[in-house]
Amino acid sequence: MQKVVFIDDDPMMLRMAAFIAKKAGAESAGCSSGEEGLAYIKDNAPAVAFIDVEMPVMNGFEVLGALGENGVCEKTKVYMMSGTVNEEVVSKASFLGAAGVIEKPLNAAEVIEIIKKSEGEV
Repeated sequence: MQKVVFIDDDPMMLRMAAFIAKKAGAESAGCSSGEEGLAYIKDNAPAVAFIDVEMPVMNGFEVLGALGENGVCEKTKVYMMSGTVNEEVVSKASFLGAAGVIEKPLNAAEVIEIIKKSEGEV
């Protein structure tokens, strides 16, 4: 069973994401801050990480940047999550090494497809 992590400061979003991951047959973890998520990814090397763009203290782009500096993005596919997906967000995410950007609220079918697609890549 592959590991996925969701990093978001919204506890309701983390609960919903855990349910979606379970439906995809994945083991999931939820981290409520950028710092916690960064540590989790470094320690556990999940197959996929979904990171919220807008979080206090350490935002999603800062987490993604730190992962890129440590070469972690080579092992973990990173998808940014945002309630406001626009060209600036997509461009910055791509520049920092994200595999893509998905819109919040999450579309369960889209998240399940991403998780299933990454199974063969781990």
